Amino acid sequence: MNYRLTIFLLIIFGFSIWAFSGDSFIPKEHPDGPAYNPQPALLSNFVSPVFVAFSGDENMVPKRNWLIPNIETGAKSALAISFDGKRIYYEKNSRTRLPMASLTKLMTALVVAENYDLDRVFTVLPAALTREGERGDLRSYEKITARSLLAMMLVESSNDAAMVLAQNLPEKMEKNSANSFSDFMNLMNQKAWELELNDTHFDNPDGLDSPTHYSSAFDLSNLFRYLLTRHSWLREYLKNQNMVVYSADGKIQHRLKNSNDLLGRIPEVEAGKTGFTDNAGGSLILFTSGFGDFDRGIITVILGSDDRFGESEKLINWLRSAYIWQ
Repeated sequence: MNYRLTIFLLIIFGFSIWAFSGDSFIPKEHPDGPAYNPQPALLSNFVSPVFVAFSGDENMVPKRNWLIPNIETGAKSALAISFDGKRIYYEKNSRTRLPMASLTKLMTALVVAENYDLDRVFTVLPAALTREGERGDLRSYEKITARSLLAMMLVESSNDAAMVLAQNLPEKMEKNSANSFSDFMNLMNQKAWELELNDTHFDNPDGLDSPTHYSSAFDLSNLFRYLLTRHSWLREYLKNQNMVVYSADGKIQHRLKNSNDLLGRIPEVEAGKTGFTDNAGGSLILFTSGFGDFDRGIITVILGSDDRFGESEKLINWLRSAYIWQ
């Protein structure tokens, strides 16, 4: 009897080992949570690097031409992004905070466009003519309109024009009547906050070097997009190679030559703004279009370059062949 019982127990024990040792034991859904995943946790959501790199691009137009390798740029930061901001074609350190030099004047122009009477006449005080860099040939006590100062600031990058504008904030906008300049800077930084330019801060209206005066290529592309979209008339100052403006009485003529050497030289370049200081190096932001059927406009940004025009031209040439535009 004991022998038979022993045999019976051995059979039951063996059957139990067979029945509960396989995957058939694992419930398809845990009563207290989601379905059980037998894969290691760190690998269960893993996607191969190749898939991550290409999955977002293969069904988008223009398609990447992978016969053309990525370019290398000597600039500290570079960006090529669609005008609608939905597609990045190339980037290098595009979120890094860097000095922006005279690309600052895009925000200066924006504050003026949204707050000033452009036909208002200002008197150029000698204190405004002491800035380093591009002067713009303004004369002490010359009377000139805000519109003409905008042209001087954007076409030939006049630091003096930027200072005259910043020192003459409309009275209705002033919080501190003794310091229009300080209030103007507050407006620049407030606008940066409104546009969610989180890596941007302004200390001055012309872009001279300061430890707390900086932006990123990505932020600058957003600022440029906003400026060209909301105030498209400013594009005239950013695309003309030459322009003439006059003092308010018409007696003083200012012949302006655009500081952007790529205008008229590269067909795709429609507008842009230059910048340079010893600390920032060369900077250049461009609006380009005309690559092909799938081109809806591209913004390129170069920061911290020893050759801003050469680097920008190299990036544009790469865009032509690195993507299939037809």
